[in-house]
Amino acid sequence: MPPGEKAALFFHRLDDVYDVVTELLKDSIRQREMCAFVFRSPLATLKEMIRARGLDVDAHPSIVLVPLNKAPMDSYSRNTIGEQMRALVQQAKGLGYSGARLIMNVPEELSAQVPSESTWLELDNVRQELDLTVICLYDMTVLSPGFLLRTLSSYPQVIMDGVLCRNFYYIPSLNFPQRDAYRDLYEQLESIREERDLRESEGKERTKLMELNRELQEEMMQRRMVEFALLRAENNLRTMLDAMPEMVFMVDRDLRVTLGNQTFIRYLEAMGVDASYEGKPVHDLFPRAPTGDSKLFEEVFRHGYSTVVEGSLMMDHGRMDMEVRLVPIKMGEKVDRVVAMARPRHATARDMREMWENAEVLKKELLDPDGPAAGSMEYCPHPVLVTAQDGKLLKVNRALGRELGLPPAKVMELDSAYRFLSPLVDTDGSIHRIVVDGRISIPSILTHKDGSKQEVMCYVVLLGDDEGSDILTVMTPRY
Repeated sequence: MPPGEKAALFFHRLDDVYDVVTELLKDSIRQREMCAFVFRSPLATLKEMIRARGLDVDAHPSIVLVPLNKAPMDSYSRNTIGEQMRALVQQAKGLGYSGARLIMNVPEELSAQVPSESTWLELDNVRQELDLTVICLYDMTVLSPGFLLRTLSSYPQVIMDGVLCRNFYYIPSLNFPQRDAYRDLYEQLESIREERDLRESEGKERTKLMELNRELQEEMMQRRMVEFALLRAENNLRTMLDAMPEMVFMVDRDLRVTLGNQTFIRYLEAMGVDASYEGKPVHDLFPRAPTGDSKLFEEVFRHGYSTVVEGSLMMDHGRMDMEVRLVPIKMGEKVDRVVAMARPRHATARDMREMWENAEVLKKELLDPDGPAAGSMEYCPHPVLVTAQDGKLLKVNRALGRELGLPPAKVMELDSAYRFLSPLVDTDGSIHRIVVDGRISIPSILTHKDGSKQEVMCYVVLLGDDEGSDILTVMTPRY
């Protein structure tokens, strides 16, 4: 950024400005400027975010960090602000720097303390006189629309996507030159009538132009209010989407992803896919899933009806079965976008009740091998195993062998169930258990012979009443 310039940066999220601020700090170092940065973030967080972008502010004495809560807002005026600007430039010159730079996260209280527009024009003249570089940051989620609009119209340049750009909303001050009220009557007697008529004509034209200019500025103000309202609505929409546990993303008519929430990004990362999704074809992000089948989206765009599909995603920890709902968004009679909402499929209460009934039958066989439930475990279509408390294998059925790709005898040679079955673990390291009416089910990961993994739900039943009793486990795919 050239020395002596001023620019503004408007943002919705504080995380969005760290890259730009870091580059501005680096630029001040390259130009041998002393830089004062007035910020509202916690100091430790600010230093960590800037350090993550390749700049250690502690290693550069030319960068001075000033917390916003340390700035004397109550005492600010034209004179105090001008004095602080001069003091900053004098300090920079005294320390041998070529100039000074001010980066400030602007609070609205500053406008309340110095409300006069003429004051800001005078301060800008002081800034130009001192050749001070100024960059102001404005939080659009905190500051009022009126303050933001006045601010936007006062900067000839703004920073967009890290680039210094011309501000098309800039309204320069209008200083109409005053014409001579009259000339020497005795020298201009012959032309006074013509000049009077000319002044009257110019006055009428000027009044008309000023009225048109006022109407134009009002229209521009209304349009900017609408733009800011749309930006706020978009920010609220993103906040709401990011709070949803379901994966949500939007696809345009070219089948490219245009919007996604944080859950969507987490799923992409768990699938090992680049999380920079914007503009990428949906079938590139989900090559083996129903959501990656372009025909499904094409049908929704063509017919305009909602569709529900089921499929699976290959995650880092195995396959996850999903339910995906495709909802069309119409512009008139034409489908303009399709929103996809996906969530893991969960077993119904009826499915769980049937599994517990099956587990009770298997328990009866194990407690009474010659009773009426004899043979239930061997012919059960679901993988079943019996273990001691330490995981030692005591008995398995053929369904488990088929699932692992091994004969039952080979499965028994593995000796421990932990060789192929492990419970899902929470972020704090604890095993996730689901307890309903005293019955325990545990989401787990089953590892097949070829090394592939699958999420399963384990229904656990103790075969006795004491803590050392053997354990019966029935597995089903986790929906």
